[in-house]
Amino acid sequence: MKQKLLFFLFILSIKFYAQINYYKSYFIDNNGNKTECFIKDRDKKDNPIDFEYKLSTEESQTMKEDIKNVTEFKVGEFLKYERATVKIDTSLVNLNSFNEKREPQWKEVTVFLEVLVDSKVSLYEYKIGNIKRFFYKTESGTIEQLIWKKYTVNDEAGVKLVSNNDFQKQLWQNVNCGNKNIDDLLKLRYGQKDLIKYFTDYNICKNNAIVAFEKKSESGSINFKVNLGISSASLSISNHVTNVISDFEKKTNFTGGAEIEWVLPVNRNKWALYLAPSYNSYKSPGMGISYNRGPFSSDTIIENWNASLSYIDVAFGVRYYIFISDNSRIFIAGSYINSSMLSSDIHQDQGVYKVEAKIRNRLGGSIGYSYKNKFNAELKYSGANIFDNYVYWDSNYSTTSLTFGYTIFDSKKKK
Repeated sequence: MKQKLLFFLFILSIKFYAQINYYKSYFIDNNGNKTECFIKDRDKKDNPIDFEYKLSTEESQTMKEDIKNVTEFKVGEFLKYERATVKIDTSLVNLNSFNEKREPQWKEVTVFLEVLVDSKVSLYEYKIGNIKRFFYKTESGTIEQLIWKKYTVNDEAGVKLVSNNDFQKQLWQNVNCGNKNIDDLLKLRYGQKDLIKYFTDYNICKNNAIVAFEKKSESGSINFKVNLGISSASLSISNHVTNVISDFEKKTNFTGGAEIEWVLPVNRNKWALYLAPSYNSYKSPGMGISYNRGPFSSDTIIENWNASLSYIDVAFGVRYYIFISDNSRIFIAGSYINSSMLSSDIHQDQGVYKVEAKIRNRLGGSIGYSYKNKFNAELKYSGANIFDNYVYWDSNYSTTSLTFGYTIFDSKKKK
């Protein structure tokens, strides 16, 4: 039943994800018509050639548009693409493809360029495979690639790898407000961070309005949380040699622990790794049945059992966040759980049987909700064999817990 519950919640979260992965957006077609819609966030590295959208989040029908019909589209407040026909350097950037040609290998293509700085003088980026190129548009409206290329030269020391940094010359000649000197340009690197800063500074210097974007890729962060909750556990044991079966009552106990979470600096902070130790216990009477017992070894005997366990779980897991709004997220998680037994007492009241528990390392799953990265609730499930140290004894020990957490430290908020 518990497995079915978690499976249902997992499927529900996937269905919910399919809905909330669409962001309020727009696109402009070849005739200049603007369509307000909800576009699906692809979460992919390469620039797109098409996109999926819905006219509302309530409808199930998904439609598709592509580069042939669309001149511009924006996803939420963090992504904007403009169609452009440009000359692009197709030179590869792996060690096996470098040659002595300093000049770019031009090819004219029509692509969607991602807008990095949106102003009178704009910066764009194009990525496909291992090719990454930056483009710029001046007030004249012309879009050109910023030139950077690795190539080889031969000298007395042998073959050297050098760079064609003509993009620095282009910026000095065409995007120069007079607030930079030549040394500043020579230090400029062909990367998103340096170029965004340069174009932002230029437009500020020229008093050009800049359309701001939300940060697409955030830095990672470390969170430290404390958790308290309740755990419902059930236990059944059996011995197929002595024909003993015992079922124990389902019991609810308190559980508590801590968690260190590393939110990864990828995919808009949707992935995280975590380490979570917790204290757990279980204490319950049980009723057992022994077959083929008694004076003639053929009787069935009802026996009373008792079980008492306390242990520490340490879960190593991965978590995926699904954003509902700026403050709300749901998440699903999977973990590998290592357990250390603190105390164990499982015995039959008449003293015929007494066994010690040892919980096998196991997998666990959970689904939860986080508010403002400060408060969270999580439903967890795991199942285990606690007789890993016996040959003839077998068991089924399962726990379902509902925990409530509070983040007492968030490194991102300390910055």
